[in-house]
Amino acid sequence: MLLLSIKPKYVNKMRAGEKVVELRKQKPRSEPLDWMAIYECSPTMAIVAIAQVSEVAVGNPKRLWRELSSMVGVNKVEFDTYFSGAAKAVGIRISKLMELSDPISLDDFRERWPGFHPPQGFVYLDSFQVDFLMQRVDFPDQLVCAIGSN
Repeated sequence: MLLLSIKPKYVNKMRAGEKVVELRKQKPRSEPLDWMAIYECSPTMAIVAIAQVSEVAVGNPKRLWRELSSMVGVNKVEFDTYFSGAAKAVGIRISKLMELSDPISLDDFRERWPGFHPPQGFVYLDSFQVDFLMQRVDFPDQLVCAIGSN
């Protein structure tokens, strides 16, 4: 499972269903990518949700904007600034977003895994970290946003 760092304003857009594609410059290497954990950056500094991934789209930035602009939660200027000079763009589309019943603070995570640092982009969680995280999710009751047919 991936852990992605996402700014609070974009996490809020995900909660509202306004952002269902997370943009990255690098494609995750794990296939298939079924779930991702969301670390909400400062000031929250906690893992707040997990999201079910329905698709990972890769292409040049112009193509991705053309195909996904209504789902990325950013305007064209923000998109172009983020991908400035990049030959490749990655869009991770989510179909479900589930809040953790008890968000995992950075301090709490570090207590169990000393030396842990939130990623600049994303990191891969090990099986122990995934188990710890999944214990905090109430799957049927915590559905915040469902998009598509998954």
